[in-house]
Amino acid sequence: MIREYQTPDLDKIMQLWLEGNQQAHDFIDPKFFQQNYEFVKMLIPMSTIYVQDLNGVKGFIGLTENYISGLFVDKDFQRQGTGKALIDKAKQRFNELLVHVYKKNSAAIDFYLSQNFEIVSESINEETNEPELLLRCLVEHNVKIGKCAL
Repeated sequence: MIREYQTPDLDKIMQLWLEGNQQAHDFIDPKFFQQNYEFVKMLIPMSTIYVQDLNGVKGFIGLTENYISGLFVDKDFQRQGTGKALIDKAKQRFNELLVHVYKKNSAAIDFYLSQNFEIVSESINEETNEPELLLRCLVEHNVKIGKCAL
């Protein structure tokens, strides 16, 4: 079940955020994520968050308007449709979705491409000095036209 974020979800969301970042971004010093932990924890309640709740939070997507600021799934629930379900929830709200992905995170790039995102540009992340890609999905609601139709 996908539902909106509730305050008691915060600790599990932060656990998924930290573990997911360290797992997916082994090319970045883990201290970077540890140092940003409290800042992200403060931002979570200010974002639009949806969680996949299967007897507990198994994944979440964070949105700042139409920008995906985070998508994390418990490692035991990856490749089971949780990420797709969370993306589909975001597609219901917006006509366009944007997300930055580190170029070295090929699993995430492959996932977003499988969800009909397209690579728009490449840049260097100012905080980590790592190359990242900007991906975009244009959503056509209630019409089976376009790259990212629901």
